[in-house]
Amino acid sequence: MSGVRRRFVISHVGRDRPWAEWIAARLADAGEPDSLDIQLVSWRWDTGIPLVTALENATFEAEGGVDRIVLVFSEALLEAHEYVVEQRGALRPDLALLGKVVPVRVEPVGLPEPWSGASGPTLHDAPPIEAADRLVAAVLGTAAAGRAAERLARTGGDGPALVAPRPRLPGHRPDQWSAPARDDIFVGRDEALIALRTALRGGGRVAVEGRFGMGGVGKTRLACEYVHRFGSDYDLVWWIPADRPVLIGDQFAALAVRLRLVGPETDTGTAATVARTYLRRHANWLIVFDNAESPEALTPWLPGGDGHTIVTSRTSGWAAVATRLEVDLLSRAESILLLRRRDPTLTVVEAGRLAAVLGDLPLSVVLAVGFLAETGTRAEDYLTELAQHVTDVLDEHRSVNYPHALAGAIATATGWLATRDPVALALARVCAFLAPAPIPVGLLGLLDPELPEPVDRGPTTRPRVPTRPGTGSNLHPLAALEGISDGTALLQRAIGRLQRLGIVQVERATRFGVRVGDPLNGSNGVVSMHRLVAAIFRDQLGLRDQLGSDRQDALRAHVDALIAAADPGEPADPNRWSSWTLLLPHVYAADPAHSGSAALRATAVSAARVLLARGDVRSARDLADQLHRRWLDRLGPDSEDTLRAARCLAQTLRTLGRFDAAQELDADLLRRRREKLGEDHTDSLAAAADLADDAYALGDVRMARALDEDVLARRQRVFGESHPQALDSALRLARDLAALGDAKRAAELRRWVSDRDVS
Repeated sequence: MSGVRRRFVISHVGRDRPWAEWIAARLADAGEPDSLDIQLVSWRWDTGIPLVTALENATFEAEGGVDRIVLVFSEALLEAHEYVVEQRGALRPDLALLGKVVPVRVEPVGLPEPWSGASGPTLHDAPPIEAADRLVAAVLGTAAAGRAAERLARTGGDGPALVAPRPRLPGHRPDQWSAPARDDIFVGRDEALIALRTALRGGGRVAVEGRFGMGGVGKTRLACEYVHRFGSDYDLVWWIPADRPVLIGDQFAALAVRLRLVGPETDTGTAATVARTYLRRHANWLIVFDNAESPEALTPWLPGGDGHTIVTSRTSGWAAVATRLEVDLLSRAESILLLRRRDPTLTVVEAGRLAAVLGDLPLSVVLAVGFLAETGTRAEDYLTELAQHVTDVLDEHRSVNYPHALAGAIATATGWLATRDPVALALARVCAFLAPAPIPVGLLGLLDPELPEPVDRGPTTRPRVPTRPGTGSNLHPLAALEGISDGTALLQRAIGRLQRLGIVQVERATRFGVRVGDPLNGSNGVVSMHRLVAAIFRDQLGLRDQLGSDRQDALRAHVDALIAAADPGEPADPNRWSSWTLLLPHVYAADPAHSGSAALRATAVSAARVLLARGDVRSARDLADQLHRRWLDRLGPDSEDTLRAARCLAQTLRTLGRFDAAQELDADLLRRRREKLGEDHTDSLAAAADLADDAYALGDVRMARALDEDVLARRQRVFGESHPQALDSALRLARDLAALGDAKRAAELRRWVSDRDVS
């Protein structure tokens, strides 16, 4: 070896960082050890520095000069290049610099001036070995390409090296993958994404926070972009909605089922433990906890092992468990590029004025982009209307926890929808009262709303004079949804409109484990609405007057009915647990403890029973206790809902070993059941059997025996000797007899049950 190190710069925009890393790794593979010095340089186009200037700076800053500059060309680079050229004008590099550049195309794009005549490889249309061969031959020469091809082929083992070695060719998706769809309007954030990449490699865990606790700055979008940009480097990617800690265990359980480590019937606690044990023993995984509530709530769930964890959160205080990464507003250049990407007719000046009024808040910019593209509104007209709506927000003296410009942007869209697409507006309002978790489109179209008579259904033969959203009009907020359950075409058109306006995000994805035909199956799409957008929709609907309150009540009643109608059924059936997992966030969001819907209250008790059946006993106890306390006050001790909640609560307490508390509840429940239904009713007999279990657990076996003998006799008389409930009572009595020393009769009872089970 000569000992001379050759120096290379790989210049790219942030979106192409995975390609830059892959190119660097393949060049390093092809060179002799310690013979290459490779530097990755991300072009900060948003600072206004032209690409030619950035390349010149990279050359000047490299100690000893640069042998080659690999320039990664993609649609993202060309878009940034055109923006800067329009701002600053075109620059032409000197011939020495131009001669060092090797253009590498990672997408099917043309080469702009001054590189249109330069020779370089295309990588996007080749498998890994061929792509590496093309790259190395162009940059290091054909001899080096031969050496690299041999090394790369050896990493493939017995089969072709399709995805090895690391970093993998960008675009590969691991087999174990669960993440939201990529956002096609994401722009910029290059520095933040590279900082996130660096921090994960350095410490394994990163908490993504909004600066000063800001919402709408794009924390989730940033994490989602990272997942899609760098996902090819992992063997497993799993996205966990973490805003309700009580439901995190279900997400880990679903991972264990996906990995075939457990069956779908396995309880949540066991399955979640198995999944986390797997992560501790394996490497190259990425877990994302989105919208985590607090470090205290999430810490017990943070996985160990040689993998990466991203946490997005509205709260601070994560320094003790993760490296903190603050996300700020978009830069002005990023806002302008995003606006012009969707509306190319905007001038830089017009886009800049819009960005300034919107405060460069990503969520506001997305809504403005969607409105301009969908409605064809001129920028000047939009600014005028936006200013008026912001003034309205301020005039109403609302105590809001969100930017006024964001409220104005939503009010502008709401006013337009009120006259152009009332179905879409009504659906947006429904989404606002559901959980931020994905909402299956099938759920939204499950029922028509119940409308009072008479009701204003909007225009018939003459147009209605539009009014500001949330004021004046007597139009029922759900009137447009009459007939929504008759088919999916109307529903899909309205959802498509909301997606184009930026009000919701839509993903087409069948949910794992949910049967086709189930309204919770995502085959027709799943909808997500940002929590800030939802809060503003609710706020604008419910101004401080009786009309606003009535509107909110109508929306809540319809949402309650939708959730109850989607009830997956038997809580103890493992085949229904995947559907329950999707519905549970919406059950919690509906606040069933305060609901006036009897159907929702029944579904809420079933939800607690699901948690209990899945082994999440403490979460089941917390939910059942909340329901029981509230309904005891609101509905009284003899309400059917109160009694159902009491039984579920007693079951959770018994499972936790709190037998005295369970016995107290069950004794009261049995008395009320017998008084209301009689001693032979199935609910009275179930309450007596539960009380017998309490007595047995507390050591009062004689009391347990007396109760079980009575229940057995009544069930045999009412249902028949071979009825499953009668057989269950016989086994309970056999348990009691064995504990009292009557082993002979206990054995006879068990044989008697066995004979009838077989028959």
